[in-house]
Amino acid sequence: MRTNRHQYFLDLAHRCAHQGTCLRRNFGAIIVDEFNTIVSTGYTGAPRKQLDCTEIKKCWRLEHRIPSGSHYEKCRSVHAEMNALLQAGKHARNCTLYLAGYEVENEKTTDIWPCYLCSKMIVNAGIRTIIMRTGDGQYREMDPVHLYQMRSRESMNEGQG
Repeated sequence: MRTNRHQYFLDLAHRCAHQGTCLRRNFGAIIVDEFNTIVSTGYTGAPRKQLDCTEIKKCWRLEHRIPSGSHYEKCRSVHAEMNALLQAGKHARNCTLYLAGYEVENEKTTDIWPCYLCSKMIVNAGIRTIIMRTGDGQYREMDPVHLYQMRSRESMNEGQG
């Protein structure tokens, strides 16, 4: 059975996520232009020529019980969105970014929300739309500026208790 184009590109993003080297969650990103041509792909992994978590067989964030969604600077991995944007360069302008991911422990599809840093990069790259697979296998579409504003508010509220 043929799927719609959003599900097709989300399926490809999910496949890219399986190239990831994170021991917690792996994500894949596909950047697609207005003609539905793939411009670039990305997945969660260590910087080039650096050991990744699967090679060293440990995750610093897991060992130190760092909560999901915080202290990304303590992670060896570069996010899938960042890797795809770096590969695409200026060709990312006016494109759609597809994101999908899964939990390594149980292979369960997980919701994905780009982090604050990724949301800033997505806006500056000129991405037109973000399509994110949800945990139930569906997807949500979001304007990058709206995502950035949402993440910005969350970031500003972190210091308040």
